[in-house]
Amino acid sequence: MVNRNFLFALLSLAALAVHAQPEPQVAIDGARAAARENRNREAAELFGRAIIAAPQLRRELLREWADQLLYSERSREAIPLYQEVLQAPRDREERLGATKGLGLAYLWTDQAGRARPLFEELASEQPQDEDISRNLGRALSWGGRQREAERYLAEHIQRHPQDGEAHVQLAQAQAWMGRPDEALATLQGVEREDARKLRARVELDISPRSLIDAQRSTQSDGLNILAGRVGQSISFAHGRGTVAARLERYEYDSGDGKDSVRVTRPIVAGRWRFSDNVEWNGEIGRERIAPRGSDVLEFTPYSTWVTWWPNDAFRFDLSNGRSDFDNLKSLRLGISHRDMGLSMDYTPTERSRLTARLQRSDILDGNRRDMAQLEGEWRLRTRPDFFVGARYTHFEHARQLDNGYFSPLRFYSLLATVRGTWRSLADDGRWEVTGAAAWGREHSIPEGGKPIYDLSLQAAYRIDPANRLEFRAQRFSSRTAASTGFARSIIGLTLTRSW
Repeated sequence: MVNRNFLFALLSLAALAVHAQPEPQVAIDGARAAARENRNREAAELFGRAIIAAPQLRRELLREWADQLLYSERSREAIPLYQEVLQAPRDREERLGATKGLGLAYLWTDQAGRARPLFEELASEQPQDEDISRNLGRALSWGGRQREAERYLAEHIQRHPQDGEAHVQLAQAQAWMGRPDEALATLQGVEREDARKLRARVELDISPRSLIDAQRSTQSDGLNILAGRVGQSISFAHGRGTVAARLERYEYDSGDGKDSVRVTRPIVAGRWRFSDNVEWNGEIGRERIAPRGSDVLEFTPYSTWVTWWPNDAFRFDLSNGRSDFDNLKSLRLGISHRDMGLSMDYTPTERSRLTARLQRSDILDGNRRDMAQLEGEWRLRTRPDFFVGARYTHFEHARQLDNGYFSPLRFYSLLATVRGTWRSLADDGRWEVTGAAAWGREHSIPEGGKPIYDLSLQAAYRIDPANRLEFRAQRFSSRTAASTGFARSIIGLTLTRSW
């Protein structure tokens, strides 16, 4: 009897133990089973449910929860969890794993600048780890440091020649750096789906391209401008160089039917990339200005500039050119201007850019204009991208003349700027929409000051991989944007085709 009662008691306790298994443990077991089968979203939900039910287990489950959030496309939620783990890691393995997870979370939320030091730390501790080394190269490239990425990934491939993913990453860095020739060479013999896609994209980018463009502008003084362009460009040396030809035509009309000017401008252009650090661009044409009731005027417009990248953070452009003014009076008088310019772009991180521009213009009526501009822009978020910034412009003329173009003795303006870009389905969608706005105040001597604005919208639709249609609209009141000093509205449509 005693034995029977004892056995009954043992069975009862076992049954109670089974039925009393805590609910959090069920969730934990389910989460780990889902994680083993790469059902990451389900695993993340179960880990979260277990921690809510048993908060005392939070620290124990924290890294596992963060990992599942990371691999279920919830990297932003994973970041604070990894940071919490790294405040007091329980051992070296947890510290290394959480550091790598945090680095990946930063990468996948477009914060490559924050990911870089984490992967540098990991690479110093685990120099033979192929995945860590590749991710450091990825952090350099995604952070806008393409030259550093190219050097680092080339060394990585020497150590790991069979790493096809690193070959693709190196080729992408070279393409972003403006070296499609090097990218195609890197991809030779790499048989992967991502390599095939990148190769096709690079080849499309350097294929012959045709352009048709139409634009209409209306100005607050009644001036109407119709513009049309057709063009063809051809790359050579696997995209290292380009030659192009364009035909442009402009119809200027006073709006009251009293005056008009027709401008025709055939242009040839070229580009050559000398090295990773130096590129030349140039174009030259012959402009024919036909004012109503007056003799035809002709001159040779041109533009040339050399770009120098001493490193990934700095870019310098030195330019020289000659062009006309876009107003009836200056065109009738045959007044053009010769420009010398220097600009510098500084990008300390992938989220910020500072630009300085200097330009001197010798106007062929004997006047001179000296201009300086400072601009800064900061990216607040990605996908969609959103930027805020500021722009200061200052210029002076030697004399104030009445020859059609805006020529105050002194002018300055300060604008706050915002800009955003949305792409459907990330970078693989058909639509890309960009909006920009600027507000501020300008002051000129002797005219005085006034508030100003500049609003623009661009919407591009990729019909198929080879054809792209773009609509644009702009409205600005600032006299920095038009030589006449009047407000202007613009709408335009561009169709490009790659062959």
